[in-house]
Amino acid sequence: MKLKVFACATVPLFAALVSPVRAPAQDLVSRTPRADITLNGNWQYVLNQSQSLIPTSGWSTTRVPELPRMDGTSSVWYQQTFFVPSSWNKAGRRFFITLEKAGHYSAIYCNGTFVYDHFGQFSPFQVEVTGLVLFGRNNQIQVYVHKADTTYVRRGVYIDQSSCPSYNPDCIGNAYRSAAPSYPPRQYIARNWVGLVGDVTFSWRPALYLSDVFPVSSVQNLTLTANLQVSGTGMGTTTAQATVLDGASTVLTLPSQPVTSGAATLEASWTNPVFWGPAPYGQPKLYTLKTQLVRGGVVVDTAYTQFGFREVWVSGTEVMLNGQKLWPVGNYLKPLSPIRYINDRRELGFMLWTLEASGSNLIQSHWDDPGDTWLQLADEMGLLVVGSYFCDGRPEIQSMVDSVSGWTDWEVATAGEWALARRNHPSIIMWRPTDVLPEGLSSTTVDPQIAAAVRDADKGGRPIADGNDIEWWTQSMTVPRDPQECDDGSAYAAQLASETKPLFTKEISGPPYAALACASAFFNTLYSEAYTGGGLGLVTAQATFENQTFTPTWFSISGIGNRPTTSQTMPDWMNRTWTPTSYSTQFAGLYESYFQPSLLNTSPTSGDYQASGLTSALADSVAFLIPDGGTAPGQPLGVLIAQDGSGTAWFVVPGTGTYKLLYTNGATDVTEGVAVTAPAPF
Repeated sequence: MKLKVFACATVPLFAALVSPVRAPAQDLVSRTPRADITLNGNWQYVLNQSQSLIPTSGWSTTRVPELPRMDGTSSVWYQQTFFVPSSWNKAGRRFFITLEKAGHYSAIYCNGTFVYDHFGQFSPFQVEVTGLVLFGRNNQIQVYVHKADTTYVRRGVYIDQSSCPSYNPDCIGNAYRSAAPSYPPRQYIARNWVGLVGDVTFSWRPALYLSDVFPVSSVQNLTLTANLQVSGTGMGTTTAQATVLDGASTVLTLPSQPVTSGAATLEASWTNPVFWGPAPYGQPKLYTLKTQLVRGGVVVDTAYTQFGFREVWVSGTEVMLNGQKLWPVGNYLKPLSPIRYINDRRELGFMLWTLEASGSNLIQSHWDDPGDTWLQLADEMGLLVVGSYFCDGRPEIQSMVDSVSGWTDWEVATAGEWALARRNHPSIIMWRPTDVLPEGLSSTTVDPQIAAAVRDADKGGRPIADGNDIEWWTQSMTVPRDPQECDDGSAYAAQLASETKPLFTKEISGPPYAALACASAFFNTLYSEAYTGGGLGLVTAQATFENQTFTPTWFSISGIGNRPTTSQTMPDWMNRTWTPTSYSTQFAGLYESYFQPSLLNTSPTSGDYQASGLTSALADSVAFLIPDGGTAPGQPLGVLIAQDGSGTAWFVVPGTGTYKLLYTNGATDVTEGVAVTAPAPF
């Protein structure tokens, strides 16, 4: 299930407004078959209460999404109220709530009625609330989140953690959470964090709708295949049709096919696509697949799906991207890095740019799923991603498995769900779902099961770097006898020579690299050995922009308050300045010494727009952007008008172009033409 983040934007206006005219705003929106409304904003919350009863008092206000709560909080009740106009009540229309990320357990309620619950922070999930929505009235969405404990670990079990030591009270629950190393005693608490840390979306779809669209591109065959899933009622005789858009232009038409048993497959040859990828593999070119369901000659649903035309495959001991040897070089973030959970496109975009500026072309999330905002930026900027979401992190933090089969079944199901949610991102060029497993589990038993679940979701598309399609290697920078002496790379060279599969160096570990005089020679030796000896690439645990601290003070494009206010180790987004560290020069800069590509010309391409000064009656507290003409294909995007009194709505749209901004000023419907452009280049 492709879930696009429609976060909010806060930069100065990039759109030119025309004079507002009187128009039936809500009616224009209500006639559309699809709409997505971001419920981000100020929510009410109550800490450490039972799930058995929704609190009736004691509520405070917080920003949702918020940063993970790592202070030992066990649970949080969240509540948002918004008005649903009567005009949204159409025959057969279905309504949904989507949570992009919550940890660890989360349950969704609509107007006090339990709808569904979910275990695990690693992928978004969606529930249908049709039949529970109140039209012409206020509605309340409640979300209950709980850490991994007791009945909140996996479905159908009770976990007794009474034997856990006092300094690590969640020793069993920790096995279901990725490690978040920090200094004792917070290390154990931080791992089992709790909170609603991703976007919350309210949406509608028609009675019969496209529930999944998966474009699969083949560079080897020069074909595009669209795998479709159809859900809902009133199937009858239905066909599916699709076209590929490049901006406003149609560049490919896929022959229509009948929908059979809720599925259809469309395919067409494509002789001249622009390949997606960083230099020299291509460019970060994104197309839009416009897919429609047709019943009785009438289009009943239309979905727009971004994709990149690229293919990754294994050839002997090499991995090919678009027919060229893949050579990824990069690093991964530290656990619970604030930059991941800020959910801010501008800051994340600058961080990815610094990776490219240093010579890196890849990043691995490793400790957690990176989130749709992050992956969308990687798609737009041509940055490669190793798809990962779990690492136990031993021995820095200990965990215990309550049941080998129970944990394995849960993890396998989680991996399949996660891959299904993220597979439409072209930036993910290989999967490595899990790294270190909890003690008592064997990777030779668990990894093949996880790989099978991921492969089923991805239909065999991308290779899996856990020993299935690609072997992996961990390289220490120093030798055990002397932490000041660098390794000579001989063991690595011998491993390369003996491999029959590609060998991916997932991690280079060791002390702060800049502190060792031998660091430069080590990197050159290892890099040369890997590149000439058939290695797949190098990923390290050190941060490219480590030890560069500043205090973030800008508006968050996810809305007000979702950012730390103390100094953080991040690039200086505000002034867009960054000085390469000695590490990034020694390590990532080696990439350019071999390939010499141009990596510094990419910036986010999605449009962003801030509408301010909006005032509304309670009945019209949502502002919408509707694509206006062919330059901005898509569907209506809505956000709650800011509840802080500023009357601001922040949007990020999938593509640039002309839109109509619809809202209500007091009792007057307003339609304004807006031109949404991409952010200024870095």
